[in-house]
Amino acid sequence: MIREEKIYYDSTDGIKLCGLLSVMNKSKNILVLLHGLNGNKEEMNCFNVFVQNLQNLKINSFRFDFRAHGESTGVDYEMTPTKEVKDLETTLNMLNKKGFENIVILGASFGASIISLLDYNKYSNVKGLIIWYGAVDYLATIEEQGYFTKEHMKQAQKDGYYEIKSRKTGRTFKLGLALYNEVYSIEPYKKLINVDLPILFVHGLSDEMVPYQMSESISKQCKNAKLELIENGRHAFSNDDLALNKAIDVSIDFVKEILK
Repeated sequence: MIREEKIYYDSTDGIKLCGLLSVMNKSKNILVLLHGLNGNKEEMNCFNVFVQNLQNLKINSFRFDFRAHGESTGVDYEMTPTKEVKDLETTLNMLNKKGFENIVILGASFGASIISLLDYNKYSNVKGLIIWYGAVDYLATIEEQGYFTKEHMKQAQKDGYYEIKSRKTGRTFKLGLALYNEVYSIEPYKKLINVDLPILFVHGLSDEMVPYQMSESISKQCKNAKLELIENGRHAFSNDDLALNKAIDVSIDFVKEILK
């Protein structure tokens, strides 16, 4: 059974964030998990499985809901990548105050774009990054709903938002015009390839939302990156326990190496 402490803390703009802290040892090391768009800190259950594995190995972890997701406050159509970066900064500052000095950050899907945009000159306590099926090029996804098409941006210009619905969970989320404006002006991967940290890319070969070739191409451009392609893995590794367990195993090995 997973044992975590629920924590509420304040981000910018009066937003209250909710996270789950798992302290399994007295070290100053921790892995931080970031979910994707229209998700939450469970990341379609794969983070639950991940944290259980981390606890079995006595590894500290923290996962939280970005603004307007899960148990955190905020309005969905007001969310933007730069505001989620502020949520991440607030989270890292909070963990630093709790005594965690060595951090690895894992970003899943849209969450991977957020860790790509962080200014690591301000966070020397971050020692490595893990990119799970990373949507680090907003306009290059192949998801059938096409969240960031020009047609949907026109809808956002007309109504103030474009509403999406997860086929897996049924959750709806309104993508606001401010988000579209950033999506069409920010290219996270261009910042990621200049990050001077060890990076592990993990991507399923059967991903139906973000092509694995994105991780393949971008990892080659990074200064210090490894790539693990997972056989049969779909988005969130939701279809195959073997794929999920493989993704978790290679990620834990990377964390152990970085935070040894």
